[in-house]
Amino acid sequence: MSVNQRIVIVDPQSHTPCLPGQVGEIWVAGPSIAQGYWGCAEATAQTFQARLAGDAEHTFLRTGDLGFLRQGELFVTGRLKDVIIIRGCNHYPQDIEATVAQSHPAFQGSGGTAFTVDIAGEERLVIVQEVARTLKLPHPQRPLTPAGQDGGSRTADDLTLIMGNVRQAVAAEHGLQVHAICLLPAGHLPRTSSGKPQRYACRDGFRQNRLDVLATWSALPDTAPQVHTMPRQPVRRVTVPAHEHREAQEERYAA
Repeated sequence: MSVNQRIVIVDPQSHTPCLPGQVGEIWVAGPSIAQGYWGCAEATAQTFQARLAGDAEHTFLRTGDLGFLRQGELFVTGRLKDVIIIRGCNHYPQDIEATVAQSHPAFQGSGGTAFTVDIAGEERLVIVQEVARTLKLPHPQRPLTPAGQDGGSRTADDLTLIMGNVRQAVAAEHGLQVHAICLLPAGHLPRTSSGKPQRYACRDGFRQNRLDVLATWSALPDTAPQVHTMPRQPVRRVTVPAHEHREAQEERYAA
């Protein structure tokens, strides 16, 4: 870092400096920092004139990035606005996304996103994940059928097991319950022009039911969880009860 710059890792809520090695928001001060936004005094004060608690003299730029300092080096860990907060605990979406990607071979080389939605005043975890192009999918003009009756194409039971793997992996690695899972065909995950998955576009698509969904699972309130397998139109919807998913999982691990 420049000798003319000052970097402080700050608790974004209390505006107090973090301990060495502790993750917080990256604040920067120095002659290279812009003065603010033209004609936007309120936004300028929030972003370019941040002050540490108890220090009214010095101002900092709030970068919105999270990171920590170790032995004089700065490590960036993510974006403050992307942090998932569930029951008061912080989780990095990229960590959850990595867990999902490793939970089943069907996700190899594919992309996915993790985010939360508000359900009855509580943040709930949603996973949107592409499946690999190499995954054998059903013909778009045929409905999914029970295992063993489709001549070898991808069945509802197969997709149910895949989503079960996601739930188990996230629970084991992060101690979180997944509220909903959406599996998308390869190439249908919202991305930037550079190919980066767009979490907010995925969240908006989920809320507005605009994702090109291959299959979904959701923990419905006050009912037993169900799997709604929805191949691309004009294929009809197939619903697989959760108890069949559990039986399939038991048979799989007993083998």
